[in-house]
Amino acid sequence: MEPIPEAGATPAHQRTRRKHPRFPVDTQATLYLVDVGVRLPGRILNVSLGGCLIRTANRFPTGVFRRVEVEFRLQNMPFRLAGVTQSVYDRYRVGIRFLDMSERKRENLAELLREIEESMAPDPPINGAG
Repeated sequence: MEPIPEAGATPAHQRTRRKHPRFPVDTQATLYLVDVGVRLPGRILNVSLGGCLIRTANRFPTGVFRRVEVEFRLQNMPFRLAGVTQSVYDRYRVGIRFLDMSERKRENLAELLREIEESMAPDPPINGAG
């Protein structure tokens, strides 16, 4: 049995299948379970162009392949994205795969992810220092 990943971590077998790099974030989110009309508050632990990992405040009540919408703000820009539950890691952590994203939303999210990636890059060494 595979160990449960740490918060924000991605299991090794999924890291190799990913189309898009995921970036660690910590922002409030609301997960809407479309078919049952349930709202779950939570936090996004990581995000990519293809999806995100959410830790819900309450126990996640369903399994995989359920239609959802994820509402969150990233660097002060609001998003509401349709998706499907792709993985349920434990009672509170759910992997979401984004679906049907408009080109505009995709471009906005891609730009924010580039900014996050740049902010994570190590600072270049200062010439003459050391």
